[in-house]
Amino acid sequence: MDKFSYLSQDHLEQLNQNGVIILPNLIPENIIDEIKKDTLPWFKKTSFNNRYSSLIIGSNQWIEHVGLCSLKALQVALDKNLINFLNNYFGSYPSIGSLSVQKKIFAEKGIPLHSDLGDGLAMFIYLTGPDKKYGATEFIKKSHLTEIKRNFTAQNKVNDATYIDLEKSPFSSKDILETHGGVGTAVIFQRSIWHQLPKFSHAGREILMVDYFKKFSPAKDHLIKKSFLKLLSTLQIEVLLKNSSDEIQPSLVELGSDPSLGIYKIPDWKMLLYLIKYKIFSRAKIR
Repeated sequence: MDKFSYLSQDHLEQLNQNGVIILPNLIPENIIDEIKKDTLPWFKKTSFNNRYSSLIIGSNQWIEHVGLCSLKALQVALDKNLINFLNNYFGSYPSIGSLSVQKKIFAEKGIPLHSDLGDGLAMFIYLTGPDKKYGATEFIKKSHLTEIKRNFTAQNKVNDATYIDLEKSPFSSKDILETHGGVGTAVIFQRSIWHQLPKFSHAGREILMVDYFKKFSPAKDHLIKKSFLKLLSTLQIEVLLKNSSDEIQPSLVELGSDPSLGIYKIPDWKMLLYLIKYKIFSRAKIR
């Protein structure tokens, strides 16, 4: 796949200046179909107690360890042309901090305007087309260059982001950039850019989500199939496994008996409740 060869110096300048680049329909549908075929059995298997299938948290279903289920997703996230582009951005070959697939299983009121904590880049690959009915992320151009002052921050709801009141900030609705395109659209953005997910009415959005950081940054404790690793290049393995520091980045939930990895510290009873709610409502929809 050579689609990421499309990335140019102009895209790099746009990423630095605006904080985001949107690449409509970048990944061919046959590759997207393969990723969805790989992940479908995992979405059909859900758990609440740290098994390696998918898990339910609130309105989202997650596959936290994509390296166990989809070689094609790994190859997209580690595309050699993309790695070279990220090398130009970071000044060295990057590390992958996290790699997951998220599916929206309920309509929701969205996610308010916020800035993610920490440096680095995020990439969304839309496995379903971005659509206002299903949820399409919006960005405030150039906001990553703006200091978030206390007088235009909103009350934080979680400890991994800073929430912002747009009306109290130097920006306005005219600065909003909407994600657009079809299946396979790629969005690469600076984690610090202000972004939001407006209210949407339909469940079903699926996104491959990847975080990239400069070399020797913390990363999640990835789980990867040995058979997949054998098909990756030396450079891809370095970016995936060797370029990160020894410090472990928090995961969505703990792994096994290690509670230090779970960023949300969600108790088993609540994870079970999420699962039961999903099972009940998903069966109701089928009927």
